[in-house]
Amino acid sequence: MDSNQNNDIIGDFSLICPECGVGNPKNTENCIVCDKDLKHTVAFFEDDPFDLEITEEHLIEYRKNFWGTDRTGKINKYALNKIKKLEFGSSISRLIFEYNRKRVILPLREENLIKIKEFLK
Repeated sequence: MDSNQNNDIIGDFSLICPECGVGNPKNTENCIVCDKDLKHTVAFFEDDPFDLEITEEHLIEYRKNFWGTDRTGKINKYALNKIKKLEFGSSISRLIFEYNRKRVILPLREENLIKIKEFLK
């Protein structure tokens, strides 16, 4: 077998389903495993204390347990057009913004902070 054949890209499965965590092809309308509607999902990031979904209109925070292994069921949904005073970074990587006159601080992995900057700037 030619070694170049192993390097062929079959597809881009970078759209992670917020429901089941499976990678889907970009621009797919529904998850290939759980059938969740993905038409409005722009990006999804798995992090330690929570997972973040960015849709066309919202930043959605899915809280996890202390160990970061399971979701708790608590969901915080922030309308993008109401997010004010957006900041990135600090001595630790975090996303900071004002929402409904309250300061929200979300600590993130550095690689997720870099990717989120692309979507929210």
